Amino acid sequence: MEQQQILDYYEKCHIDYQLIWGANRSFSLHYGYHDKEHRRHHAAVLNMNRILAQHAGITAESQVLDAGCGIGGSCLWLADNLGAQMTGVNISAYQLERARKLAKKKGLSDRIQYKEASFTDTGLESNNFDVVWGMEAVCYAEEKKEFIKEAYRLLKPGGRLVVADGFYNDVDINFKCPEEYRIWLEGWAVPDLAGQQQFQTDMSEVGFNKIQFHDVSEAILPSAVRMHLAAVLLYPGGKILEWLKIRKPIQTQNIIAANYQYICLKKEAWHYGIVVGEK
Repeated sequence: MEQQQILDYYEKCHIDYQLIWGANRSFSLHYGYHDKEHRRHHAAVLNMNRILAQHAGITAESQVLDAGCGIGGSCLWLADNLGAQMTGVNISAYQLERARKLAKKKGLSDRIQYKEASFTDTGLESNNFDVVWGMEAVCYAEEKKEFIKEAYRLLKPGGRLVVADGFYNDVDINFKCPEEYRIWLEGWAVPDLAGQQQFQTDMSEVGFNKIQFHDVSEAILPSAVRMHLAAVLLYPGGKILEWLKIRKPIQTQNIIAANYQYICLKKEAWHYGIVVGEK
């Protein structure tokens, strides 16, 4: 997967995240964590930040690196709600421009800084962060272990890596639904998901300990269903708009992918996990 494909995807499909996912409210592009207190979509999306922050042990004294920070939704939430000092890295200048504007608008520029860089090679100081946070971004790394190595380098001794993402369920995805899986990931410009066991093995080999994996697929299921239903409803109109040259093919592929992520989830080709490890 070429880096430019990822950049094009997020620039061209940002409007869909605004219209369907409410990114203009939550400033987040990730699945929601649904529980008894957070049943509605917007609340569940923000709740994912709370759940991940609990796993990471983030406090007002924490220095946190958001690896693949998007338009800054998690940075805003963590700085505003917990008082954490945030650094966000992203390869997309398009998204970072919006992230900086949002931080300024929310009066949080003193607690949030952004850098245009790859999260596998940030150029930031070693042993400088209490938490490295990866919210549905690590899937975009061609080599997941390179991200793990960089996270380990950046963390202070005792610091934590926390990752929320999709993970495929076994070594050979071809036993599940290979074509649906391919269409889904290509539509979202994702090279591949990490294997659950391999990711934990890589963390251990790099030096992380106290590694935990939490399967939270049930908690994100309503988000997966929401995407699926939106895709089924919007695909015909989206395809017509593509024929009329009003929408881009990449936007149609995004809609198709939203359908297939649900199909693959129901076929248990992947699950949604939260992984935590300590340096």
